[in-house]
Amino acid sequence: MSWMEQLVQTYDENERFAGRDGIDGMKAMLPPVGHIIQNAQIELTLSADGELIRAEVIPKECRATLIPCTPDSASRTSSPSPHPLHDNLSYIARDYYDYVKKPPRGETMPYLLYKKLIGSWAAMGGNTKVQAVYHYISTHDVIHDLIEKKILYADNAGKILEKWENKEIERPPIYSVVAGDILKSMVRFRVIVDGDDCPELWKDTRLQKEYQRFLQEWGASDAERLCYATGKYLTPTDKHGKGIRFPGDGAKIISSNDMSGFTFRGRFVDGDECLSIGYETSQKAMNALMWLTRNQGYVIDGRVFLSWGRCGQMPPPVFDDTARLTRRRRSTEEARPSSLKGWAESLTKALEGYRHEFKQAEMSQVNVMILDAATKGRLSICYYSEMAGEDFIERIERWHRLGRWRQHGYDSEKDESFVYFGVPTPKRLVEACHGENVGDSQMKLELERIFYAILQGNPLPVDMECMVMGRAVKRAACDNYYDWRRQILEPACSIIVRRLNQTKEEYIVALDETKDDRSYLFGRLIAVADQMERATFSAEEKGNRTTNAMRYMEIFSSRPASTWRTLQKKLLPYQQKREMYGGKERKLISRIGSMFNEEDFLSNRPLDGKFLLGYYCQQYAMELEREENRKKKEAMKEEDA
Repeated sequence: MSWMEQLVQTYDENERFAGRDGIDGMKAMLPPVGHIIQNAQIELTLSADGELIRAEVIPKECRATLIPCTPDSASRTSSPSPHPLHDNLSYIARDYYDYVKKPPRGETMPYLLYKKLIGSWAAMGGNTKVQAVYHYISTHDVIHDLIEKKILYADNAGKILEKWENKEIERPPIYSVVAGDILKSMVRFRVIVDGDDCPELWKDTRLQKEYQRFLQEWGASDAERLCYATGKYLTPTDKHGKGIRFPGDGAKIISSNDMSGFTFRGRFVDGDECLSIGYETSQKAMNALMWLTRNQGYVIDGRVFLSWGRCGQMPPPVFDDTARLTRRRRSTEEARPSSLKGWAESLTKALEGYRHEFKQAEMSQVNVMILDAATKGRLSICYYSEMAGEDFIERIERWHRLGRWRQHGYDSEKDESFVYFGVPTPKRLVEACHGENVGDSQMKLELERIFYAILQGNPLPVDMECMVMGRAVKRAACDNYYDWRRQILEPACSIIVRRLNQTKEEYIVALDETKDDRSYLFGRLIAVADQMERATFSAEEKGNRTTNAMRYMEIFSSRPASTWRTLQKKLLPYQQKREMYGGKERKLISRIGSMFNEEDFLSNRPLDGKFLLGYYCQQYAMELEREENRKKKEAMKEEDA
């Protein structure tokens, strides 16, 4: 089934939400057929008789407005083509050219086109609200009224002030919400009618249905043709929707204006011979795609990563970390897990919830799409796939299980850090490889590679693993220890352990004292060396002062045998200090050293990614031991008291 047919069916399954704002869990509204969403800056409130009651500037958070449109107005660029109700000042104001400093020449006046269109609707439908707007724009000078209401301001020459330069007087709101030409402001209408509980015309669902009937009659003269997307005979259109990724987005998926030169490469006489899509099909598909993108798409530098389920099912987000994924399905009263086992059970429970919902649905299917635009006017589908809901959830589960590692997260709602066992966000993985200041273009390319790895169940690219290991050992000597551990080391371990677990070689955060892999053992050695020195630091020094082990980590990973001899000499003063506490680090170093094959211990071959795993596991084991000792001491104090 084609991507367009899938989008049309998705729209049909969710049509009950069309035109309704404030639906729980939805960040954006699903536009009905014949409607688009644009940002309005000015709101006019009229009486039922079409007289102005109030004018105000719309706050930024309330600007999104559902606007009736025609096929031409929805895709308009430079040629005038009016929307039938809410529109820019150049369309609704008959006095527009009285205030423009340079009136255009040889152009069909937009106001007359707008007046004719809304007049046809008012005459055909007989709706009181539409008639009120028509009466107002026909008998009043809109811009003059806005100046009187202190919404717009004129200069000494009688033209509209485009920039507010008077620093002694507070800048009026309109100059804060409009970037650029003030006279390009979008105006929306409210009409107060006795007995009507919805004065906001953009929220009136009855008005939306009425406009759709008007649009059908208005375009009834067009002959129906076969729609290539659905196989039905529908009124065709060659104008397709834009604004898919964000408000003001001019890129279209379907677009063609090749009417000269190598027209259709000689294969067709006109565009209808190569493609015919019904207006209803186009509207449903593009509106559904826009709605899905803004509700659950992940957008970075214009590239959209999107997955959606059929029959109203919401698939688990691809780019969530394990903590956020499990929190979505966890009740507010349920405590956050605190152990590896607890997080594993929480993940299983969350994914079982998704599985159950997909099994209950009429169709268990997930569609996956990547969108991007090379130019401002052309939007391309870089990737599209359909898979069973169970397969999709299984891929997500493999991603979170194979790359599971101990991570430090931050809860912005509670303003506290916490520990979880799982996978960080793909964005955090990219930042671990390239740094936090990675550019958007690089970020979206790396995220696409991770996206493919997740959905196809493949290991992450080898170059990503090499890069993150190199950066981990380089930054060890430069960064604050705790920041380095959270931002680089833990994501690096997730990347490395995913590849190892993919090959059935199980690695977990718990220390494996039987593992005799050379890189793993050297990682354990440098962890103990780091702890031996760090244990002598004061509380203030522990996060900021760099140990010799961290300082030598980069060269240690390249030449471990010779560097270890140097590091042992540097450790002698700290070793003597720790002897008064039993010398447990020295004994542990001896025990780890005895596990080496002699040839491996003396070899200067570079270490692989298991080096970081061994380092982290040993550090974590010593951290647990210190915590256990602390609890024992507190218990003894309580008993003595």
